[in-house]
Amino acid sequence: MIKVFSSDSCGYCTKLKAYLDSRRVKYDVIDVTESRENYDKLIGVSGQTGIPVTVFDSGEVVIGFDKPQIDRLLS
Repeated sequence: MIKVFSSDSCGYCTKLKAYLDSRRVKYDVIDVTESRENYDKLIGVSGQTGIPVTVFDSGEVVIGFDKPQIDRLLS
């Protein structure tokens, strides 16, 4: 399952989730503002604090809303 690290106040996070929804992609949302544990997980997978971060089943990580990279990993 794809994991999306995000927050409700992040505009690019909202765009990313809407895009994944339009492609009918299932994903889990990890809200980094809900707990320190979620925030620490974000840093662990991406090495940074910026969101959105998408983690694919393959282990590949996409930082930001990089549509071409996301499309490549979904195909």
